[in-house]
Amino acid sequence: MLHLNGHDQVVLTATDSCGDDCHFGDYINLTGFKQGNLNLRIGNNVRIMDNVQIHVDGVVTIEDGVTLHNHVSILGQGDCYIGKNTWIAQYTSLDCEGGLSIGEDCCIGYSCQIWSHVCRVPRLPNMKFHARKKTTIKNRVWLMGGLITVSPGVTIEDDCVIFSNSVVSKSTVPCKVYAGIPA
Repeated sequence: MLHLNGHDQVVLTATDSCGDDCHFGDYINLTGFKQGNLNLRIGNNVRIMDNVQIHVDGVVTIEDGVTLHNHVSILGQGDCYIGKNTWIAQYTSLDCEGGLSIGEDCCIGYSCQIWSHVCRVPRLPNMKFHARKKTTIKNRVWLMGGLITVSPGVTIEDDCVIFSNSVVSKSTVPCKVYAGIPA
């Protein structure tokens, strides 16, 4: 049993794991998505701050040294991987419906949205926009924060910087700076 600062308790199953020296804030909610099964793998020195929501029906891997700041949400029915020493700021939403992979040493700023699916419920007749596609953010990427949106199926390559208020609708090339709508 994992004790979360005296407020909540989460029972880790045989497939879940948690490393050493982790910090858990208050009012964290860890459950399966739509009553599914969450398989949580947390590395060493991970910080999951107040009001973080993880509702996933799949495997969520949070590697060593990751920080999920206040009010981060991870939602969906696919897998989510967050690499070592990545920092994710307040009010960021991570959609793993189609699968999501975030590399090592990334910095994802305040209030970003990273999507791996697009759909409308209920689905309209002849609607062409309905898809699940894995979204990948490689190593040492900096999303500066301030309303950045990453579209489903996009790959942001190593060492890219995305400026605030940008929409990344196409995959990038390594070591570049992107800004605007579309970035």
